[in-house]
Amino acid sequence: MTADNGDMDQKATAFIESLASNSVGTDLEDKWYCIASCAFTACNQPKYVATIFAVATEDHHDDVEYQKLVLRRMKESLLKTSIIYGIPRLINAFRALVRLVPSPSLWEPSPSSPPTPRSQTLVPSTLDPRALTYMRTIFRSDLDPFLGVMDSYWPDLRTLVVTTIYGYYQSDLSVLGALETSMLNIASLMPMDVAEEVGWHLRGLVRNGGTESQARETVGLVRGVMEVTGVVLRNEMPLVEEVVGEERLF
Repeated sequence: MTADNGDMDQKATAFIESLASNSVGTDLEDKWYCIASCAFTACNQPKYVATIFAVATEDHHDDVEYQKLVLRRMKESLLKTSIIYGIPRLINAFRALVRLVPSPSLWEPSPSSPPTPRSQTLVPSTLDPRALTYMRTIFRSDLDPFLGVMDSYWPDLRTLVVTTIYGYYQSDLSVLGALETSMLNIASLMPMDVAEEVGWHLRGLVRNGGTESQARETVGLVRGVMEVTGVVLRNEMPLVEEVVGEERLF
């Protein structure tokens, strides 16, 4: 381990611990570990996902059901957003979690946990109506032009976006709700330095029932992760107030 890596480890651990303590009694109390998992993974530091799990469950050593709940929510967070930052980073986050939590029993859902709809779906395209309904909530007037360009020029991209990304994962709200999903998308997009998409999902967070304050809290958390991991953006990210009232961004 180099000195720089050791310094980052200390800063990351301290930051993660502060997220846990500062979130108590706030909107982020049961969300911070999901948002942080996506942000650290998007910043190409997925090893800290293990630290996040350890901190999130440190007061629940004897509560296996709580540990399962946190792990399930973190897994779902990473699955939903992996298309944004890439499968290799997702796999590295998975490896970090497996090293920390090697017991297969903890990875199994609790008997009381409902199965995700995708586990019961044999034909992926049957999820397209759900995907389009979910997407229309987020994009509204932007959706038809957005999909129309894909239909005209690259139909396979439309299939990837609608059927796989939104049909299979983003619109599956059985583990994480729409508001949480918007937060996770912002957490994953910001480190990738894609300002336009961040704007879409800041607006989408509010359209999914969130508030401008929750959007700013999410952005602040992600900026903290980027500072710890040394990620520097080249593009200027939109402000919440610049996009939430705009009907058309595409």
